Amino acid sequence: MFLRTRIITGLAACLLCLAFQGCLEDRAELEKRILAHDPSFQKTLDSRDSLREQLDSQKAIFLRRESEANSLIKALKQKKIDAKKEYSAQVEKIRRQIQPEKRQLRRSLIDIKRQYKCKEQEIGHIDKDINEITALIKKKDALALTQDEIRTWNERLSSLIKKKNEISAEKDKLGKEIEITKLKIKVLGV
Repeated sequence: MFLRTRIITGLAACLLCLAFQGCLEDRAELEKRILAHDPSFQKTLDSRDSLREQLDSQKAIFLRRESEANSLIKALKQKKIDAKKEYSAQVEKIRRQIQPEKRQLRRSLIDIKRQYKCKEQEIGHIDKDINEITALIKKKDALALTQDEIRTWNERLSSLIKKKNEISAEKDKLGKEIEITKLKIKVLGV
C-alpha cells in the first residue's frame, strides 16, 4: 500500500511539472498561440482537419466493412460446420446400406474357410490310408498276399487316389472362392 501511494504521488508530481512547462497545454490553446504569431498557418490547420475527417471517414468505412466481413466469416464457418455434419451423416447412412452385404460375405467366408479345412483334413486322412496301403502292397511277398487280395488293395488304392484328386479339386475351388470372397469384401469397403 505504501509503495502504491508513493508511485501515485510521484506521477502527480511529474504531471504538475509537465503542466508548468507547457507540455499539457490544450491543443486549441496551442493553435491560438501559433495563429496569433502566424495567421497563414490556418490553411495548414484546415488542411489537417480535412485530412483528419477523411481519415476518420475511411476508418469508419473500414470498421463497417471489417464488421461485415467478420459476420460473413462467422456465418461461413458455421455453414462449413453444418455442411460437414450433414456430409458425415450422409456418408454413415450410405455405409450402413452396404453393411448387410458385407456381413453376408463375411459369414460366407467363414463357412467357406470351414469347408476348406474339412477338405484338408479329408485329404490328410486319405494320404494316411494311401501310405498304409502302399506300404502293405510293398510287403505283399512278406505277408503272402494272394492275387485277389493284391487286386483288392490296388483297387482300394486307385479308389483313394481318385477320391483324393476329387477332394483336392474341391479344395482348390474353395480356395479360389475364399480369394474371391475376400476381394468382394475389400471392394465393398465403401
